[in-house]
Amino acid sequence: MMRNISIAFLAFLLSFMTIFASPPTTEAASSTYQIEINKNTNKLYLYYNGKVQKVYPVATGRSNSLTPEGTFSIVVKISKPGWKGIPGGRADNPLGDWWLGLSVNGDKGRTYGIHGTNNPSSIGKHASSGCVRMHNSHVNELRKRVKEGTPVWIHSGTSNNRWRGNTSSGVKAASGTVQITGSRVNIRSGPSLGAFIITQAKKGQKFTRTGKAGIWHRIKLSNGRTAYVHGDYARVVSGGDSFRSTSGTVAISVRVANIRSGPSLSSSIIGKGRSGNTYTLTGDNGSWYRIKLNNHKTAYLHHSVARKKTTTSSNGTIQVNVSLANIRSAPSLSATILQRVPRGMVLNKVGTSGQFYQIRLRSGKIAYIHKSIVR
Repeated sequence: MMRNISIAFLAFLLSFMTIFASPPTTEAASSTYQIEINKNTNKLYLYYNGKVQKVYPVATGRSNSLTPEGTFSIVVKISKPGWKGIPGGRADNPLGDWWLGLSVNGDKGRTYGIHGTNNPSSIGKHASSGCVRMHNSHVNELRKRVKEGTPVWIHSGTSNNRWRGNTSSGVKAASGTVQITGSRVNIRSGPSLGAFIITQAKKGQKFTRTGKAGIWHRIKLSNGRTAYVHGDYARVVSGGDSFRSTSGTVAISVRVANIRSGPSLSSSIIGKGRSGNTYTLTGDNGSWYRIKLNNHKTAYLHHSVARKKTTTSSNGTIQVNVSLANIRSAPSLSATILQRVPRGMVLNKVGTSGQFYQIRLRSGKIAYIHKSIVR
């Protein structure tokens, strides 16, 4: 994962990676594409409307820890990217013709990406420093089909022609109108501060909303182009965000989460929740969970920091089917890793929670392991 790569290396890479292209041209909006990358087989699966449309060979990290696992979004597309002082388009540039940057742990899509290569013989092998390499013709074909905001699920388990990534990632359909609340707000090509700035909007300006990607609104510009505006600088003024009553519990899925007084990142923080903490759920608007605290006060958690618990009873045993599997403190790929266990290890399953199995360790402690790495 990202923390396993030295900070010095990341700083070095970021300091040299440059952009030698203009922002991508307008393409038809699509929220129906999904990407799966299997590090075991070095295959990239392109899904359209839930079905595998094409399979491409790729190269991934030289060791399992170099290429991060989880579900990430494509946030920027760069034509002929520069690398370590080497201009884009040169034969000795290892990034090839295109860079599709992935947002990992909230970064700007410049550290990890799907890109072309000047070393086609490496495709199909474990050869990279963490990125996903493709043949130049393949990455060019891919970038024409997928938009910024497309979710990419990376794992080292098994593939069964079914996309099993985190369904909360990527762009979700949404309607209504958003109004700009800042004085001069950047409108970007993707849902990231690392995406290209297309234009700027003035306070009070309104746009038709066509989707949501975390805290970003996907909007339609007057020329028909799809773009994104950050939720801190725009608010929904009509349609789509009313809370529906719901029940159950939600659990914190990050190390520390802000509990807020209202469904907005600008609302005051009234408490902190830690990984695994659970709360009574009373409502959901697609971006925020409305919860009840122990003192019976109403509060709010953003979807990006919590998961609705869907634990069901299903006792039995499961077996690890990858070389080394992470056992986590909560049902989230960002939760703390409690231990790593080898291939063949048999675990006691006591339930399920979304894409994770709930297991009981020998110590009696409850932990979680992702379904894609066990059988």
